Amino acid sequence: MKKILSLFAVLMAVALSSCIEHHVVILLNKDSSGTITEETTLGAQAVAMMEQMAGMGGEDAGDPIGDMADEAKAKTRAATMGDGVTVKAVEKIDEDGRKGGRVIYEFKDINTVKYQFGDSVSDMGDGMKPPGEEAPEEKPMTFVYKDGVLKLANPGAGDPDPDSGEAEEEEMDEQSLMMAKQMMGDMKMSLKLEIPGGIAETNASHVDGNTVTFMEMEMGKLLEDPEKFKAFSKAKPETPAAMQEALKGIEGVKIEANEEVSVKLK
Repeated sequence: MKKILSLFAVLMAVALSSCIEHHVVILLNKDSSGTITEETTLGAQAVAMMEQMAGMGGEDAGDPIGDMADEAKAKTRAATMGDGVTVKAVEKIDEDGRKGGRVIYEFKDINTVKYQFGDSVSDMGDGMKPPGEEAPEEKPMTFVYKDGVLKLANPGAGDPDPDSGEAEEEEMDEQSLMMAKQMMGDMKMSLKLEIPGGIAETNASHVDGNTVTFMEMEMGKLLEDPEKFKAFSKAKPETPAAMQEALKGIEGVKIEANEEVSVKLK
């Protein structure tokens, strides 16, 4: 049974890569209160595989899809996001073959919030990691809001990985490109900040009305330009700034390169 579950773990990792959508919106009111909405869904292929795994593995297989809309787990996660962060709503999503969950967290003061993008997805995949494998430690987003101005620390910007340039350069062939399309073509992720009252001024790179986009990735659009994707893969950008430059001009891909983003509310 363990060998079967181990095989499914590998298959699941591939399915999750190709079918996952994870979108986050941080909403800030002028009184420093707000919400964080996380929405995560999986496509039909991953859902079918998970359901098959659950049927074969019993209780040991867990329920990653159910975990996306599990109120108890959401409350546990809220406790790690800062003092005063609570769960406002938990909703299941079952639309057009996609399944997942939407969790809305509520905070009274954004100054107390520490937010790590992707934690909920990482938690979902904990059971699929090879034995002994640990995810690299990452710094959370932190916020300072005073006198109507929000200053947000953007972790990783300008902070290259010391090991990132050590791998040998490899030219991506057509087979590798085809495999990338199969594995990542439907993956979509985004992280945005919304200011309902409006934005007076900001140094953010990507602003549309009352919304600041910190990260938006639609892998399918990147893969539509094979030469650009090959160049991006070969460049191995070490920082958000380098990544932003490498991805310049590609629709559906946005990366915030500033180490600190300032937003003045109207």
